[in-house]
Amino acid sequence: MKWVIHWKIAVCLAALVLVSGLVGALIGHGVARRQLEARNDPVSWNEHVSRTFDRIVKPDPEQGARIQVHLDQAVRELQAIRLETIAHSTNVIWRLVGQVEKELTPEQQKAFDTMKPKPADLTLDVLKVKPRSGANP
Repeated sequence: MKWVIHWKIAVCLAALVLVSGLVGALIGHGVARRQLEARNDPVSWNEHVSRTFDRIVKPDPEQGARIQVHLDQAVRELQAIRLETIAHSTNVIWRLVGQVEKELTPEQQKAFDTMKPKPADLTLDVLKVKPRSGANP
């Protein structure tokens, strides 16, 4: 009779550990996802660097204003570089897809269609960037 009680306690403790681990993993995944999204958002680059700089260096208000101008310019340049890199990468991906499609049989193409990226997967909205004025998307 005692072994039944011990067995039930062991099963309950194992279930508790399993549920706690699962909940912890889900919470950790959510936190990591939010951090990744914030890191990929160009708007947050400027805010993060400004906060960190102010906290560590503690510039006076006049210095802060001058430094913010430099930071804003650098972020605009980084956004332009990111946009160009994304456009170039997208072109490489679509060129690869076209080259691979030429090599496939019709049956293979049907299978390939399920795995190749869709145009909506590579939009600038998803990547949180805005095209430069006058640029072709």
